[in-house]
Amino acid sequence: MGGADSFLASLGEARMVFDLDAFARLLAALDFPERRIPALHVAGTNGKGSVCAMAEAVLRGHGEHTGLYTSPHLDHPRERLAIDGEAIALDRFEGEVVALRDRLAHAAEATGYSYFDFLTALGFTLFAAESVSAAVVETGLGGRLDSTRLCQARVACITPIDFDHTAILGDTLAAIAREKAGILRPGGVAVVAPQVEEVAEVVAGVAGACGCTLLRFGHEFGAEVSGTRGGTPVCVGHPVDGAAAARTWRYHSLSGTTLELPMPLLGDHQVVNGACALACVEAFRRRPLDPERTAAALAGVRWPGRLEWIGDVLVDGAHNVAGARVLGAYLRAQKRPIRLLWGMLRDKDAAGFFAALGVRPVEVILPRLAAPRGRTPETLVELLPPALPYRLAETVAEGLAMARGDGETRVCVTGSLTLVGEARRLLLTPAAHAR
Repeated sequence: MGGADSFLASLGEARMVFDLDAFARLLAALDFPERRIPALHVAGTNGKGSVCAMAEAVLRGHGEHTGLYTSPHLDHPRERLAIDGEAIALDRFEGEVVALRDRLAHAAEATGYSYFDFLTALGFTLFAAESVSAAVVETGLGGRLDSTRLCQARVACITPIDFDHTAILGDTLAAIAREKAGILRPGGVAVVAPQVEEVAEVVAGVAGACGCTLLRFGHEFGAEVSGTRGGTPVCVGHPVDGAAAARTWRYHSLSGTTLELPMPLLGDHQVVNGACALACVEAFRRRPLDPERTAAALAGVRWPGRLEWIGDVLVDGAHNVAGARVLGAYLRAQKRPIRLLWGMLRDKDAAGFFAALGVRPVEVILPRLAAPRGRTPETLVELLPPALPYRLAETVAEGLAMARGDGETRVCVTGSLTLVGEARRLLLTPAAHAR
């Protein structure tokens, strides 16, 4: 990436800055690109990316010219920015990074910004230049102080909220909920996934205080699968030997109609995510969904690194307790022995991961992560359940080679999107398949 690569590296991907006033000055220096993009803004603990991916696809399927901004990336930062469903080309990404860097270097107002701030500004600038009619924007961390909060969101979505980033967002669900609900805008619309009572009360309170209309899963809209009602999702099929089973579900729309739709993303939780995505689209466009366009758009959705089978290996970016619960439910339905390739970052609840997973693997392989914030395999050993067999690996590639080779036991790579990203790169190369 040349100059773009070294510049982004100099910002430090892990460095966080929560200064909306400073970011607002930066956007002012760019002539307020965020004011020229109608946005759909998504916050929550888990499911944000899936909701964004499905919402963008359905908006595009209904003729909208879309932008999509998500984080983190698995392989390359350009993945964070997509126009009409396609990540921007590498050469364009490099050119845009350098151009924005040089533009900000001449703006006295633009100082002290972070890696995430820069890419957020890049997204806003690109979407404005493209004159997108719908920008789907995922928060980075929290919501109230996240730089994405400055987007002009017509609709906000709050996915399920649970414990994560407690050192920054607070150590109670109510505190975390207040930070996430900080994206709600006066007079806007809030699409809300199922929440525990403590969280639901906070979100409703924030919405009421700013005059935001609440659209709640199980109330104003819902979903059903395989004959269940009341908005409760159930299992409708899982991969057998790595092949995806066909799944369908019913969406009960804001307009009162019911749509029979495909669900290409695995896991029961995706029914809730799908319903939230569709409610967002309905609210954003202020009109009912076209059943055929919606079905066709959903059928093509992919969200890499989340309950994704690559051959006989499952990769899933579960990196918190809530994600571990979802992964555990999926693994139990497989009814196969499982071997984990597991790694986590230092700021994550590694001790709580296995308790939430609820599945005892036959073995855990602990690779050494290249990420600066990665926990060492030696420290993770101390957090494993008693008497659980384990081996250490010096690299992710070595760990994959150690984990594979048993026809009956399935391999699952999880615990960190950094780990999942590297494992995906290895699995998708011919050399990895030859192992």
